[in-house]
Amino acid sequence: MQPNENFRGMTNSALARSIGDQLFGYNFTRGYTLKGREKGFDGVLNVGRVQSAVLGLINSRTLANLNHEESFYYDIHGCFDFNASKVSAKYQPCDADIIDEKNRIIDENCAKNIVQSCRDQQSTVASISTKPESKAAPLPYNLSTLQQTCAKKYGYSATETLDIMQSLYEAHKLLTYPRADCRYLSDEHYANRDLIMQAIAGTQDAFNDSINNADMALNHKAFDADKITAHHAIIPTEKSGKGITLTAKEHNVYQLVATSFIALFYPESVRNKTRATLTVSANDTTYEYLATQSDIMARGWEVLFSEESTSDKTNEGMDLTQLSKGDALQSREPRIEKKKTKPAKYFVESTLLAAMTRAAKFVEDPELRKALEAKDKDNSAESGSIGTEATRAGILEKIALNTSLVSICDEKGYKEKVWKTTKHGQEFCAILPKEIIAPDTSARWAQQQELIRNGQLTVEQFVDELDHYIDAQINDIQTHGINVTSNMESCPICKDGFLRKRQSEKGHFFSCNRYPDCKTTYPEKDGMPDFTKKPKRPPIVSNHKCPKCEKGLIRRKRTKKFKGKISYFWTCSGYPECETTLFDKAGKPNFASVQ
Repeated sequence: MQPNENFRGMTNSALARSIGDQLFGYNFTRGYTLKGREKGFDGVLNVGRVQSAVLGLINSRTLANLNHEESFYYDIHGCFDFNASKVSAKYQPCDADIIDEKNRIIDENCAKNIVQSCRDQQSTVASISTKPESKAAPLPYNLSTLQQTCAKKYGYSATETLDIMQSLYEAHKLLTYPRADCRYLSDEHYANRDLIMQAIAGTQDAFNDSINNADMALNHKAFDADKITAHHAIIPTEKSGKGITLTAKEHNVYQLVATSFIALFYPESVRNKTRATLTVSANDTTYEYLATQSDIMARGWEVLFSEESTSDKTNEGMDLTQLSKGDALQSREPRIEKKKTKPAKYFVESTLLAAMTRAAKFVEDPELRKALEAKDKDNSAESGSIGTEATRAGILEKIALNTSLVSICDEKGYKEKVWKTTKHGQEFCAILPKEIIAPDTSARWAQQQELIRNGQLTVEQFVDELDHYIDAQINDIQTHGINVTSNMESCPICKDGFLRKRQSEKGHFFSCNRYPDCKTTYPEKDGMPDFTKKPKRPPIVSNHKCPKCEKGLIRRKRTKKFKGKISYFWTCSGYPECETTLFDKAGKPNFASVQ
């Protein structure tokens, strides 16, 4: 036990972030939304420290994809004779070649010259090595990694996955706490491994063989209490689900988590990785080719993930381990493969979640990047993250609901739905300051929160600085406005305003957004203003003055006829502040009847 005062810095840091996010979101969302309405944009222009950074990521990837200029690059594949066998190898471009930033040959003549030089030349094995590569089972899931897996494998949204897990946790009590950001377990979990395995077998009979083949004496690196944060990794509980009927989606999620736990008690997978460097000397130049081979020696834990396990890459010709350094080979006709450059891939939900856990890589300023990475120094599952395990699904859901800014749709070549910014979303991102549509603000706050935790900055100082920043930005958009395309109909009466959808007790209608200067309204039909109906125009203010406040009087028609005839009366245009009414006399106000 320690005095609470020792943790006052952590409390103040959390308080500052909470106040800051509220000030940031309330003021900017309100400011940009109202200025957008002046331009005829009917919709909420949400701004949030994390939400806007994610929108910025989606937008930058969208623009990179849309603005991609197609070009070509050239891979050269060599074929070499060795005794009665053939070796396939790929040419390794060098600085003397015409290459791009990804070290790819981009000039066809350059590629042809290399092929011409290497044709029918002798080659030598410059180096060859074979190294075993062992790989342990992956760490158990935290919320983000499980959401990413469910998105890729089943197409579940982040919110959907969390809801399923919440049901397995609360209703069925078959999974541990779902909003975990940690991927490590305690010694107690290791001690109770047999009970957990029995519960898994009771829940799903299909796991019996996998559990029987597990080596319960193995101690995976995941069992490390020192690396547990506020919560441990997500695993099955010790409760058997026998007799519990799970939905198909609950079954899928439980199966993923259970398989992940069982895999901790399987040996490492082992592959022998062979790399052979072949050189061709011609025209006083040495050309280098690389041949690789991967041989599975033991599948280990991968037998549990056979559907998802990456296939081994082997050389298309002979077994490379038969080669030795200095061996001579004969180069035949190298082959040029012309390829198109591909545009940047759109974000999908799984890659967006992954980007949020590694957001620091999108920060250009190296000092800010380090500050954001330092925030997660005690969390091996994340590095420079934005949002939390508990909030990321909600943030993505909120962005998805704003269809004016973001489109989520099927796209050829993608297993998941892609996330793109719309025209309005791209305009909005162009309006926002760079530090808002990038993780820079979160990085700067990470610096300041560290100072608050250490007692070098107060909450008041943090909020005061933020107030000045918000004030400057709001004043700027107040003065200069924003540039966004209208999505509302222009008001046909005043010509300056836009018709905005509103709701009354009788239903929806459209009215000019310049109210009360323009009081034009139209009934709603199929979600649009019904222009076939005459608009309700604002009443005409006469030159006759109110005897009480001297504002103009308005002549109005009575709703009921008097003795079968239409009648009129006069009211003050200052209503409801002035409730003066007068009778009508020959089309003029009867001032003797003032009420």
